[in-house]
Amino acid sequence: MRRIVSLIVASLIFCLGSGPGHSQVVDCVVAEVNGKAMTLTDIRILKEFAVLPDSWGATLPETLRQALDEAIDRRVVIDLVREDIEVSADETDDVLARLKRRVGAGPWQAMLARFGLPEEGLRPYVEDLIRYVKTIDLRFGPKVEIDPQASERFYEEVYAPSQRESGREPKPFSEAQAEIEVWIRSLKSRELAAVWVRSLRGQADIRIHESCLEQAK
Repeated sequence: MRRIVSLIVASLIFCLGSGPGHSQVVDCVVAEVNGKAMTLTDIRILKEFAVLPDSWGATLPETLRQALDEAIDRRVVIDLVREDIEVSADETDDVLARLKRRVGAGPWQAMLARFGLPEEGLRPYVEDLIRYVKTIDLRFGPKVEIDPQASERFYEEVYAPSQRESGREPKPFSEAQAEIEVWIRSLKSRELAAVWVRSLRGQADIRIHESCLEQAK
């Protein structure tokens, strides 16, 4: 299996282009996680389309390295946990619609064209994202207890200022409390998950091909 993956790496890195000299790099394998290849194009798609756990308030990756780390975390959890997490077509449609709204219809179509992708081609990436988030929520969501005083502090220090910065008048605390508790639970779950994922990464066979990342510079 390792030999097969190595051959794939070599064939992608040295794939011949159609121009003079036949030396243009088309794609390459940027990482292997438990023997499964991730290509540079995979990581570019995740970065450009921002296929990220939005409910965690995740910041968009600024570099391909950050997007790669996010993708490795996702793959490690899905591979090592091996839980049967179902993802429905409706869930995938909802996330795709949210991503499209964030980007805008015009730029969205231009990005798809740049990668030579139909919109359906994004489904496997989105399904992995949903599976990853569900796994984290199932493992850590029930463990997070919400302190009422912490909710009030969060309202004053985070929620209300963020609403005003967006040009909106904050809802009263009584109306925003449920939303705030979801937000706090997501943030705390993410903190717990980060420790867990680091431990899973220590058990996984992860190989990053720096030469492939260099091709993107």
